Amino acid sequence: MNAQPRIYPGIDQNQALNSESSSLLIRALAGTGKTTTLAIKAADLIHTKGARSVLMLAYSDAGIKAIAARLTRFTTLQPEDLQLLTLEQLCAQIISEQGDPVPLLASGLEKNLLIEQAYKALTQRIKRHAQSEPPELSDYFARPLDISAFLAFEAQAKQRMLERSIDDSGLAALDYCRENALDYGLYRLLQSYERLRLGPTQEPLFYAPGDCTYALACQIAALDFDAIFPLLHQRFDAVLFDELQDLDEAALLVLRHLARGNGRFIGVGDFNQNILPGASCIFGDSAQRILQELPADTAQVTLNTTYRFGPVICQELNQRFGVKFDAHYPNATAGFEHRFGDDDSCARQLLDIHAAVAGLPHQPQDRPAALHIILRSSEDSVLLEWLFSHEGVHYACKGMQRFYQRREIALVLAMLWAMKGCSGDALLTQGILNSAAEGLMRYVRHASPPDQDLLANGLFDMQALGDTPPESDTRRIASELIGQQQAMRRFFASILTPGSAATKLLALPADQCADAGQLCQHPLLRQFFAQAPISQEELRQCLRSLQALSRICTGLSVDEFLGRLSLMVQSSIVQHQRQEKPSLQLLTVERSKGHEFEYVAVPFVDARHFSSNASDSQRNMLYVAMTRAKKRLWVLERR
Repeated sequence: MNAQPRIYPGIDQNQALNSESSSLLIRALAGTGKTTTLAIKAADLIHTKGARSVLMLAYSDAGIKAIAARLTRFTTLQPEDLQLLTLEQLCAQIISEQGDPVPLLASGLEKNLLIEQAYKALTQRIKRHAQSEPPELSDYFARPLDISAFLAFEAQAKQRMLERSIDDSGLAALDYCRENALDYGLYRLLQSYERLRLGPTQEPLFYAPGDCTYALACQIAALDFDAIFPLLHQRFDAVLFDELQDLDEAALLVLRHLARGNGRFIGVGDFNQNILPGASCIFGDSAQRILQELPADTAQVTLNTTYRFGPVICQELNQRFGVKFDAHYPNATAGFEHRFGDDDSCARQLLDIHAAVAGLPHQPQDRPAALHIILRSSEDSVLLEWLFSHEGVHYACKGMQRFYQRREIALVLAMLWAMKGCSGDALLTQGILNSAAEGLMRYVRHASPPDQDLLANGLFDMQALGDTPPESDTRRIASELIGQQQAMRRFFASILTPGSAATKLLALPADQCADAGQLCQHPLLRQFFAQAPISQEELRQCLRSLQALSRICTGLSVDEFLGRLSLMVQSSIVQHQRQEKPSLQLLTVERSKGHEFEYVAVPFVDARHFSSNASDSQRNMLYVAMTRAKKRLWVLERR
């Protein structure tokens, strides 16, 4: 971008660093050094102001890693010089200090099975009181259980403190749901689930992600507004909080006591980067919601000057998102390019962009430039990985597995390899077979019917969750299956139920292997995933993966497809063994957040992936993707 070193702190950063306010809210756009400003301030508070107890918080694990990196890079502080926690970790710590154990749920799959138990418990209760139940419940039970819908409802209900809102409204729960267009059946299921999770003694059987923040928020909500919460009062000399844009209503209750009772408070956020469901979507002056929880004398500072990219990209972002970026380097050569095309055209254009970036001159001691391609979803990488590999591009996946190692796709590849019409000549690597075994264990696990008496008495039947099949050492299984097609078939037979969709698929005639793409869309394969004990969202993700896989192998026989895939994998292994540096990286928007790259391309931009609606988090996703670029940015939209 330029030869000038990055200068810290800048003018607007100094305004924040020099503020003597006991409470400060920093609104910061991308690349303006917001996390660095927090790190420098932490060092100042400890070394200059004598602070002895400093807490640095972020909403996410990625945010914590970003803070740790800035502490190491820009200060003499080390993470051990202060407490560095996510908000959920802090809340778990507080609950533990109250003398309560904080057992964590082992997996999302176990939670899905427990939701099914809560559904059965609710069914029992409804049957006993059928005459007094409203018609909404009949409508709800007329539909199959949608675990994904429940998980979304639960997250929203806890993040937005639904029970508190119902109590404050003075309405009965049914009337509140009717007035606010909420699904009363999902509300009752949430009540049933929480009743079983808390148990008769109100001592939680387990905590799932987000439950600790919600539990602490419930304690705080029971207090008068001005009352103190002892375990959060005068606990820290200073609290520095990053990622304020992601806070939900439950988190904001915790924020209030952190900000009002602990010496200095500094909070920072890029409020265009809100991409989490349930968070307070904050644009422009609507940050007032956060200010409501901060002290009345809270000062505000805005960081608009970006050190990441130059005026050309600033102009595009300002026009597209209505923000006010200023470039620190006004003469920067950073550029923006807008391209159009369908999926295939986008993929081919990415090859051209990669070639241009890879051909840029560089000093012998420097690594060649790399192109970072930011995707809305991991399924979008399948077509690109297939094309890049066959064109000889050395690519890497950042924060996600290569498509053939994702368990749902690896399992399908193993199924294709085990079918009668496949010669078995293609070599599936241990990594693929390991992922396939993991997928099989996940998708065929079945729970036993829960004890109805336990459910009636307000207890989950944890014994009914069952275990994964006995052959659970997937690495060992994979090593024994390499090149052993017959052993693969026996392994499937040992796990699958006779007559199941997968068993029927494996028994299809040999001529069905003439087109691998058609097999990937076969009704039996889709039925297999539809019958798996997974949420509707995970099912949709599996089906999207099947569709993406089908696209690259349509018209190829199973043998030809697996043969090409085997060559693709072996080439990747050789590149790794030679320690060759990839010239292209694929990553999702979520994984890119908090990072910056010299050359960025954002493909497949359309209404399905990135919305232009100002109230839609998809718009924020596009903002995050586009603001990762330092030197050059390409946006490829569908026509």
